[in-house]
Amino acid sequence: MGKNFSRRDFIKGLAAGAVSTATMGVFHTGVLAEEGASETGSLYTPGTYTASAKGHDSTVTVTMTFDETSILDVAIDASGETESIGVPAAEKLAEKILSAQSSLVDSVSAATETSSAVQAAAANCIYQASGGGIVENVASSGGETSDEESAVSGSGNDWLGDAPEIPEEEILETVTTDVLVVGAGNAGLMTAARAAESGVSVLVIEKGISNMNERHWIGAVGTEEAAAADVDVDKNKLVAELCRYASHRCDESLIRLWVNHSGEAVDWYYSIVKQYNPDVSLHMEWDVGQGGHDTYYVPPVMHNFQDSIEENYYSEATASYGLSSLTSYATDNGAEIRYETPLVRLEQDSDGRVTGAIAQNSDGSYVRIQASKGVALCCGGYAYNKEMLATLNPDAYLSTVEADASSLNTGDGIKAAMWIGADKDPDPTAMLFDRGVIAPGETSDGNWEKSGYFHLGSQPWLKVNLNGKRFCNESVPYDFILHAAYMEPGHLYNTIYDSNWMEQVKQFQQIGCARIEPSESGGKLQIFSYEAEQGLLGSLEEAGLIQSADTLEELAEKLEIPAETLVSTVERYNELCENGEDEDFGKEAYRLLPVNTPPYYGSRQGASLLCTLDGLRINTQMQVLDNDGNPIEGLYAAGDCSGGFFAHNYPEYIVGVAVGRTLTEGYLLGAEFANS
Repeated sequence: MGKNFSRRDFIKGLAAGAVSTATMGVFHTGVLAEEGASETGSLYTPGTYTASAKGHDSTVTVTMTFDETSILDVAIDASGETESIGVPAAEKLAEKILSAQSSLVDSVSAATETSSAVQAAAANCIYQASGGGIVENVASSGGETSDEESAVSGSGNDWLGDAPEIPEEEILETVTTDVLVVGAGNAGLMTAARAAESGVSVLVIEKGISNMNERHWIGAVGTEEAAAADVDVDKNKLVAELCRYASHRCDESLIRLWVNHSGEAVDWYYSIVKQYNPDVSLHMEWDVGQGGHDTYYVPPVMHNFQDSIEENYYSEATASYGLSSLTSYATDNGAEIRYETPLVRLEQDSDGRVTGAIAQNSDGSYVRIQASKGVALCCGGYAYNKEMLATLNPDAYLSTVEADASSLNTGDGIKAAMWIGADKDPDPTAMLFDRGVIAPGETSDGNWEKSGYFHLGSQPWLKVNLNGKRFCNESVPYDFILHAAYMEPGHLYNTIYDSNWMEQVKQFQQIGCARIEPSESGGKLQIFSYEAEQGLLGSLEEAGLIQSADTLEELAEKLEIPAETLVSTVERYNELCENGEDEDFGKEAYRLLPVNTPPYYGSRQGASLLCTLDGLRINTQMQVLDNDGNPIEGLYAAGDCSGGFFAHNYPEYIVGVAVGRTLTEGYLLGAEFANS
C-alpha cells in the first residue's frame, strides 16, 4: 500500500518540487541547514553572515551570527522602511527568527513586503552558514536571476507554517460574542449587518485601519431592477457557463446559490444603502450582451449604485455608499467593529468545534474572543502574500507586473483554517486584468511598485510578443490575452496603437469595466471619460511606461523589440484591416483597425492582479469543510477566503460575479447565524 500524505506533506512537497527547478532557489527554504548537517551534528560554520533583500521602500539588511548548531543573534537594518510599520515589524521579526531558529516565521500584519524581505535575507544567511554562497537581492531577484528563478526562490518557504503559540500571560483580554466576523469587507460587513439586524451580538475584527472598499460592479440575477426592465436570465445556462469556465472543478451548488439568491441579496443591500443615502439608486446594465462578444455568454447581471446623472451618463457611486451604509447599519444594530486587530489563530474545544479566536490588538497585546455561534472568515484571499502566490500560482506570479490588490490580503484566514485541518481548493485561481504596464526591458519579478495601471490596455488593439510578432486574437476576455502571452518569451507582450485611439475605442464596443462609451442600445454607464484617459496616458508616458514615436522603427527601438519584425507585423496587420478579414487569427472585422497614423504608441504589458479566488472549501451553509468533506463545527467562510466557485480563471464577461458571489454568501451567512 502506498504512503498516505497529509495536506501538510503535500504543501511541503509542492514547495520542494518548485525549489528543485532552480539551482539558486534552494537557499530560500530556510531549512537546508538541517538537511545538510554532518555526521558529527554540526549544522553551521560558525561566524557572522549578512544578506539583503528589497523591502517595501528600501533594501533591508539582515545580519546573523551562528555557532555550530544554532543561531545566536539576529540584527535587522530596516531603517529605510515605513517608520510606523516596517521598522517595528523588523524588530518583531528578529525576535521571531531567533526564537524559531529559522527564517520560516509568520509575517507581521500590514508589513508584508518588509516581512518578505527579512525572511528572504534571513534564509540567505542560513544558506551561507550551512555552506552555500551569498545570493544578492533575494526578494527583488537582482543580478542574473531569471523570472522563473525569482518566483521559485520566493516560493521555497513553507507558506503555511504552524499556528503561532501565544502564551496565556500575553492574552490580556477576553471578549464574548455570539458571532465573530474576521474582515470588514464585502462578505464581512454583509454578514455582520444581516446578523445584527436580528439581535445577534456581532464583533467584527479588521486588521486594516478602516473598511475595505467595494468594487463598482455587482453581479446579481433576479433583482427588482431586472424585473422592472423586463430582463430575464436563463439561470441554467448561466450556471452551465460558470461551470464550463471552471472546467467543472467547482461546486455547482454554490454557483446555484448565487444564481438563486443574489437578487434578494442585492435588493436587501440596496434597501440598506437607501436608508442612509436617499438619493442613491440601483442601476442595471441590461444590454451587456450587445456588441461583439458572440463567442462568450454575456448575461445582463451587472448592477451598481448611482447618485446622480451628469449629461448623458450616470455617476457611479457603489464604492462611496455601499460598504459605508452596511457599516452604519451593522453598528446601529449593536455590532462592534475593531480595527487594527488582525486574526492570529483559531481556537477549538475538545470536540474540535471552533469556539473563537485569538487576535492581536494595535498595542501588540492579545485578545481571546469567544464566539458562541461561530466564527466567519471573511478576510479575503492571498494576492499580496508573494511567497504564497509564487508557490500556489506561479503562472499568475510570473504574469503580474502590477497589483490592484489590497496589501492586507495575505491569506490569513485561509492559513488559520488550514492549521486546524480545513481543506482548500486544489486549483490556483486569480483575477487578472490586462492592464499592468512596466518599462521596456523590465520583467515580472515580484516588484510591483515599479509599474503602472493602463486602463486602455483592455482594448483589442494589435498585441505583439517581445519579439514583435502577433500571437493571438486580441478580441478575447481580459485574462485570456495574459494566458496566451504567458506561452510567449518573457511571459509578457506589447500593445501597439496610434493617434486614432479615441475613435477606435468607440468602435470596439467593450463591456463592463473596459467600456468607455455609453452603450447605443440603452446603457447609460460611462465611468471613464476621454479627458481622464488622456491625462492618464500622459502620466504613464512621462513615467516611461508608455512609449511614443513618429515611426514604427523608432517605437520598436524604444520598446526594445526587433524593428524589422515589428514593421513587418504592422504591415501585415494593416493589410488584414484593409481587407476586412483577419485570416491569421479571426478577429471580428469591425475591430480590425489599422495602425497607420503617427504618433505611434506602445507599452510592455502584463497582468494587473486584483485578487485570488481559490479558498477554503465550504458547503451551502458556508461551513468550512475538512479534508474528508465534513463541516468543521463553528467555522464559516465567505467571499474570496472561501472556494468552490471558480477555478483556473475568472469569467470577466459575467460582469461583477465575484463581488455578487461574495455579497450573496455574506447575506446568507448572516441569516444562518440569525436562525441558529
